Amino acid sequence: MKISCVVPAFNEGARVAAVLKVIVGHELIDEVIVVNDGSSDNSKDVLKKIKGIRLISYKKNQGKSHAVKLGIEAAKNEWIMMMDSDLSGLKKRHITHMIEPIKKGVVDVTMAVWENSMSICKFVGFDIFAGERVFKKSMIKNLSRLDKLPGFGLEVFLNEIMIKNKFRIGAIKLDNVFSTPKRAKFGFWDGVWRMLKMSRDIVKVISIRGVVRQFFAILALRKIV
Repeated sequence: MKISCVVPAFNEGARVAAVLKVIVGHELIDEVIVVNDGSSDNSKDVLKKIKGIRLISYKKNQGKSHAVKLGIEAAKNEWIMMMDSDLSGLKKRHITHMIEPIKKGVVDVTMAVWENSMSICKFVGFDIFAGERVFKKSMIKNLSRLDKLPGFGLEVFLNEIMIKNKFRIGAIKLDNVFSTPKRAKFGFWDGVWRMLKMSRDIVKVISIRGVVRQFFAILALRKIV
């Protein structure tokens, strides 16, 4: 089971190196593809210095969905791991925990739960918005569809595929792993605006009612691993 890890990065020069230090060289990861999504900070310079990655970089920010699409297209393996570049506390054991249930044939896909996921997500044991996932490339029949998604519509789009195909879903708790809040990265007001934009993008893809539907559908498909 060879896995390609796709890491989209936008203005994560302060955090991406720590994430990649965990992923690069992991025994279960065959290749690491980092997509620098038009960063305006020092991300590109930081990434150029990191060995063991395949770097895709372009000047204009086009959003996470497009960045991940390019990463998946470039991947040489059927199995894909998606990993965000703004995590703190990530350890090699977390990578292993995301992959092992699939290797053992217990589940078809895995998705993460952060330490700072919403309380309801932590209570039920899964987070429908988390970007850390492992799945087969062939799950997405037409990758060009990702280019039609709004910038933050990727995760709920993938959820729809998982639900439609009734995949066995393994929700993996990444203990002591935190997703950096947007207000911490961009400042309070800019962070609030970006959170509102993310919410708008999600609603564009599946609607508010769709969020509730996905929540209960994944609850029914989730396997304890």
